[in-house]
Amino acid sequence: MTVSPYDFQLEYTLVNEPIADLDRKLNLLMTTREGTMPLDREFGIDMDCVDRPPEVAKSLYTAEVTKKVAKFIPEVRVREVTWSHGEAGHFIPKVVITSA
Repeated sequence: MTVSPYDFQLEYTLVNEPIADLDRKLNLLMTTREGTMPLDREFGIDMDCVDRPPEVAKSLYTAEVTKKVAKFIPEVRVREVTWSHGEAGHFIPKVVITSA
């Protein structure tokens, strides 16, 4: 089974510019592999968890996303991460965000 941390979905309705800005920040953080952002190598998600057993990978990914959102987008927090099953044994995370 493979965890696919890049297959995530943000669910919301954009009503104003601050929300659209938050969307851009979350999208950039969640789709950037840690170590690839020039001038800030800590930015992004550490993807080493994908080679672990499924339950370990889910836990590591949840901890990583929670830590990175708190660090790089302090106006929000991760409330929970739930998982669904995709094709061929892939797991798809759903990250639920709330205001800080």
